[in-house]
Formats: sequence, C-alpha cells, structure tokens
Amino acid sequence: MQFCQTGKLIVKPTRANLTRKTDLFGKMDPYVKIEMGSQNARTKAHDNAGKQPSWFDVFEFNRTNEDVINFSLYDDDIGKDELIGSGSIHLASICVPGGKNFSDSINLKYKDENAGELYLEIQFYPNK
Repeated sequence: MQFCQTGKLIVKPTRANLTRKTDLFGKMDPYVKIEMGSQNARTKAHDNAGKQPSWFDVFEFNRTNEDVINFSLYDDDIGKDELIGSGSIHLASICVPGGKNFSDSINLKYKDENAGELYLEIQFYPNK
C-alpha cells in the first residue's frame, strides 16, 4: 500500500467528451461537481455546450486523510439538475513525496454504462 501525503491539490476540470445526452431538445449545460471528503466545489455551467463542454475554473483542496476525489457531471436545468455521469481518482498515485502533476482523463459512468470522459489537470504540493 502506497503512503499518501498531506498537502494541497490544485484541481482544474478542463473539458469533457460526453456520450450520454440528458436533454431531448436543445443542448446540455454541463457543470462539474467535485467532492473530496467534506470539501466540495462546482464549476460554472457551460451553457449550450452539449456533449463537448469546457471549463476554466481552478479549485484548491487541502488533503488530510482523504483517499479519493469524486467528480460528477450534471446538466444545469430549471428545476432539478440531471446527472450525466460520475467518476473518481484514487489519490495514492498523486499525493506523493515531492509533489506530482496529473494531466489525463477519467472515465465517467451512469448506471454502470459509459457516459464519456472528463479531462483533468491536478497538481499536488505536499506539506513541508
């Protein structure tokens, strides 16, 4: 088992390539909800982006003892937002001594079916 250090995570969801559509008419307005333990954040909705949204939001999380960071994509709708898909990253491979940069995609699922990919940039800065 790999030791996961405490420190600061800079998280940037950059874009998604979605295979699941929630709107019958018009284009989806996707946003990303990020949760790590009791900390959470949300990007702005990308209006009318459909299946190819992108974002420029940057978030900072303080890692203490969390093992996973969860990502959920929603369609911003009037009334109730609809889940497009979700995925997660285990932090043991990112929160390493000396820090690490992660720039890759994660698979998104909805009810055990493929919902697309979310592209991320994550930087880890360990506590001194």
